[in-house]
Amino acid sequence: MNHFKHLLVGILLCSFVQNAFSISCFSCEHTDSESVCEDNLIECDASAASLGMIRVAAFKPSMQIIQSSSFRCFELVVEENSAVFRTRGCAYDTVDVCQGEVRVGVQTGCSWCSDNDGCNSAGSFQTNVLLIAVVLLVGVLQKMF
Repeated sequence: MNHFKHLLVGILLCSFVQNAFSISCFSCEHTDSESVCEDNLIECDASAASLGMIRVAAFKPSMQIIQSSSFRCFELVVEENSAVFRTRGCAYDTVDVCQGEVRVGVQTGCSWCSDNDGCNSAGSFQTNVLLIAVVLLVGVLQKMF
């Protein structure tokens, strides 16, 4: 019975460790040079993706937003008369912010960020709960028999 308690405690502890890889993106809206965004690097999560979707929806109100647990970085460039509007941020990877017509002006650029262009992967602590549970179970069974 004591081994079962150890196994249970081990599994519970492991359940608090999430298996996650995240990406960090620049997040800003500006009409100036791209260097404006250099100080605003954020880690993408659901909140950051929602903010990014709001920014894109300001230019593309008919865009369909489908939430997911994976994220991408984007940059959208829209020109109206002589003004250039750039918005950069995090988006759900199920949404293609480059598709569709802009409400005002002309879309002159749109891209998904990769590891260059200011976007970088930020790995967070990870573990596989099922793997640890199996290893713990095998260890307990070996001690019992």
